Amino acid sequence: MSSLRLIIFAMLLAVACMSSTLVQAQNCGCASNSCCSRYGYCGNTAEYCGEGCQQGPCYSSGGGGGAVTVRSLVTDAFFNGIINQSPSNCPGRNFYSRNAFLNALNSYPQFGTGSSDVIKREVAAFFAHVTHEIG
Repeated sequence: MSSLRLIIFAMLLAVACMSSTLVQAQNCGCASNSCCSRYGYCGNTAEYCGEGCQQGPCYSSGGGGGAVTVRSLVTDAFFNGIINQSPSNCPGRNFYSRNAFLNALNSYPQFGTGSSDVIKREVAAFFAHVTHEIG
């Protein structure tokens, strides 16, 4: 009887371990060139990068097929337009550059991920906050 309990316990333990692996796989953490699907799995096809895509190079919700990225939104003209709003005598005016901003993104891999709308909102909120704080 005790060997039967041991076998049942071992089977339950194995199922519990497999379950946690499956759940862990649904947390995404995909490579930067992969999309996280609405169900939490990584891939590169329309099923992953299309509707419901949570992060990665998700397809545009506008039907154009191109991915919206922080890099494509924060163009030189966009960045310089924000910098040029500061007074010409501002000591920090030339401290930051678009390239420095884009390099800093590497330290924040979750910023600018998700659907096109989410990425646009994050970029808008970030730069609204920055311009408010620096005047």
